[in-house]
Amino acid sequence: MTRADIRKNCRGLRLKRPAPWRMVACGLALISSCAPVLSPHPDAEHLKQIDALVAERATARLNASVLLATDPKDDPEPPAGELHLDDAVQRSLSHNLSLVASAETLPIAQAQLAQAGLWQNPNFGQSSGFFYAISPGGGATTLDFLVTQTINTFITQPTKVGVATAQRFQAGIDLANQGFTLSQQAESKYQEMVHDIRNRRLAERAAETYHRAVVAAEAQVKVGFISTADVNRARIQYEDAQRQIRHLQTQYERAAREMNWIMGVRSAPLWRLPDSVSEPPRQLPALPEQQALEALAVRYRLDLMRAGYDQRIAAANIHLADLGIIPQITLGYDVNRDQNKHVFGGPQVSSITLPIFDQGLVALEAAKDQAKLAEKKYAALEGQVRQDVRTALASLRIAQEDVQFYRDRLIPQEEENVQLAQRSFQLGNSDLDNLLNTLREYYTVLQGYEDAIQAYHDARVSLEQATGLVWDRMVTYGAAPPSTRPATTRPSAQ
Repeated sequence: MTRADIRKNCRGLRLKRPAPWRMVACGLALISSCAPVLSPHPDAEHLKQIDALVAERATARLNASVLLATDPKDDPEPPAGELHLDDAVQRSLSHNLSLVASAETLPIAQAQLAQAGLWQNPNFGQSSGFFYAISPGGGATTLDFLVTQTINTFITQPTKVGVATAQRFQAGIDLANQGFTLSQQAESKYQEMVHDIRNRRLAERAAETYHRAVVAAEAQVKVGFISTADVNRARIQYEDAQRQIRHLQTQYERAAREMNWIMGVRSAPLWRLPDSVSEPPRQLPALPEQQALEALAVRYRLDLMRAGYDQRIAAANIHLADLGIIPQITLGYDVNRDQNKHVFGGPQVSSITLPIFDQGLVALEAAKDQAKLAEKKYAALEGQVRQDVRTALASLRIAQEDVQFYRDRLIPQEEENVQLAQRSFQLGNSDLDNLLNTLREYYTVLQGYEDAIQAYHDARVSLEQATGLVWDRMVTYGAAPPSTRPATTRPSAQ
């Protein structure tokens, strides 16, 4: 509102009231025209900043404005056909109900920012009441109007807005951090389903092998080459493999429903995983350098960034405590009309708080202590971030070595043992028990290999969580060179 608008509005107050009303109304209009007004609705630029936090750290995209517009009562269209990992992660960041609910913290933080930007309301009242002369020949009514305003609100308002702005960005950091964590959860659940599929196919191969052993044993028991006890042991092996298949199928169905819930879908899964996921990894990327990873983690971990904003807020609170030492001063404008219709008006100091008992020094010391606490928490968290990286990297190194050992040493050796045991049994040099034990050991090693692959994926996700970056972003930012070690081709089981 410009001064011309104020004059126009004051001219418009042509009511049948005394002149002091117009003076008070013009004063209130002047105060309201100077008051800052912030929108209580989320700012589009702030939402883009939140989206950028996730985009810097993950390949999937977060759209905060879409989350705010999502009605949790409306079910998204469920995926169908092949479900790839990137699609599963993206759907999780778009439709997950917990993430949709957390997005509502953004308008709350924006409203708190708008509230912090408002000045304290002025007070309108009287100092002496209404009086009317009751003596003979008395005059008109005596009027007295007073508008007061605490001026300390103008001094502290910029700092309060700064604190609320930092807290609003912290709300965005929390949402981005939840989105990043959700993407890791979706990746882990997807890899769990892949693990179940590969284990089930392995159990099917084992059942098929044990079934052939049962058929061969039943043929040989008829001619007296082996005993009935040997046949029974072969049947138990086959039935146990069938049981494992059913268990693994149930585990996959349970994980698929959990994957649907992560993606915000309430119905049963209508999708399937691509056939390519059943193939073991052909190559394992080279591990990144520890120091480079620690530097990236300190830069990109969102919880550490939030702790940095805690330090800024603590410093602003010290400034507010400094301003709190200033006594609270209330200024006003008083308008009076006496019985002779003479109007008097002018500014006045309505009140000044005397800092006798509470001088604000205790609040200042408390603010300084809070700042020290925020600083020490940041230092402790930074050290923990670095330790998280070291721990996760060590776990990934162990898991990678296990995968390579199973793939390059154990499995080839066990496959050679199976071939030798089968040939020896066919020639009559060994009994059925020896063959079954060799087959059982072979499939135990294959199961161990699948578990090692799953442990490798879990360790890789843990490293991503420790650094606050997905693997592709690590490579992009120079921490993990894309050099890889080619895998040795593993022959199929006999």
